[in-house]
Amino acid sequence: MKYYPINLDLKGKKCLVVGGGRVAERRVISLLECEADVIVISPRLTPKLERLSVNKKIAYKSRSYKPGDLKGSYLVIASTDNQKLNRHIGERARKLGALVNIVSEPKLSDFTVPSVLRRGNLLLAISTSGTSPALSKRLRSNLETILGKEYEILTNIMGAIRTKCRSLPGNKRRRLYAKVAMSEIPELLREKRYKKAEKVLMNIAGFSFNELKL
Repeated sequence: MKYYPINLDLKGKKCLVVGGGRVAERRVISLLECEADVIVISPRLTPKLERLSVNKKIAYKSRSYKPGDLKGSYLVIASTDNQKLNRHIGERARKLGALVNIVSEPKLSDFTVPSVLRRGNLLLAISTSGTSPALSKRLRSNLETILGKEYEILTNIMGAIRTKCRSLPGNKRRRLYAKVAMSEIPELLREKRYKKAEKVLMNIAGFSFNELKL
């Protein structure tokens, strides 16, 4: 199955997770990272989900799923150990206009959840279209050793320059962004050669780290 890759803005949107096991836990944590309003329905929770409930990070209903629970949901994740129930939840949620993920059955889902690597505002999502989550995790692990905190800083630099240079002609902006992106700045940052990295930035863009508020 071919998927269309997008980034969803879930901030403040109601996201319902039915199930309280390890897979549900991973889904909840990723939703919270996106500032979604997360509701979990399950008779039992993992210890981590219990802590999130106690700390009011999630809304928790300690019971089994009821049909009315889906109302108003933007996104629904069916993660119980009952495949028949998961399918039922998916069908009902889709009829109500929600995006659906059935964790055990990618082919019946509107979307799959990729393996994700975050470096600040930099987000890399790795997907095998649901065929091999283990391979996605391996690739993410490999990338974690290649892309360190220096790329979080470089992303912040690029964002700050973009803000500073909005008044420049389009062609000039694009050339400037390309030069910074392809520069040796991330390698210098990785080696903690901050003064040299700043000098390179000054030569390309004319801005110091202080001017960019980094």
